[in-house]
Amino acid sequence: MKQIALLILMAMLLSCNTSKISQEPALALAPVIIYKTKADYTHLVPITLNETGDKVVSYPAPSDLYTSGILAIPVQLDKGYLLDMRGIHPNTAFTSYTYESYSQLESAPLIQDLINSIIDPNPFEELYDCGNRSQFKNMEKDLNKLIRNKFKGAKNLMK
Repeated sequence: MKQIALLILMAMLLSCNTSKISQEPALALAPVIIYKTKADYTHLVPITLNETGDKVVSYPAPSDLYTSGILAIPVQLDKGYLLDMRGIHPNTAFTSYTYESYSQLESAPLIQDLINSIIDPNPFEELYDCGNRSQFKNMEKDLNKLIRNKFKGAKNLMK
C-alpha cells in the first residue's frame, strides 16, 4: 500500500506545472475498489484504522472529500456494490459524520472525536481490488460486467 501511495505522489509531482498539480496521472494509478457493506454507509465518512482496530491511521481533511469539485460519495453499481471514490481499505471504519456535514467543517475533528464517531469498525461483507483506473474505458459499465462475472480477475481483499 505504501508503494501505491508513493507512486501516486510521484505521479502528482512529475505532472506539476507552475500553476497547479494535475490529478489525472495519480487518478489513473489509483486502485479501483468495489465493496458491499453490512448496512448502508453510502453517505458516511470512512477513516482507516490500524490492523488491531484501536488507532486511527488515516482520515480525511474536510477538503479531501471532493473529487473534481464533487463530494466523493461512492458510486452505486449493480447488485448493491459500491465503487469507492475515497480510498477504502480492509481496515476502514465508517463514522457517523456525513460527507455533507464533514465537508463543511473548518478542520478535521480531533482523533478522539473520530474514534467516538465510529459506528462500524468492521463494515464489509465483500471488498475487491479490481486493478487501476486506467484499465477501464467505461468505469461503471466495465465494473458491472466484472460483478456479473463474479469478480473474475479481481483480488478479494477479505481473504
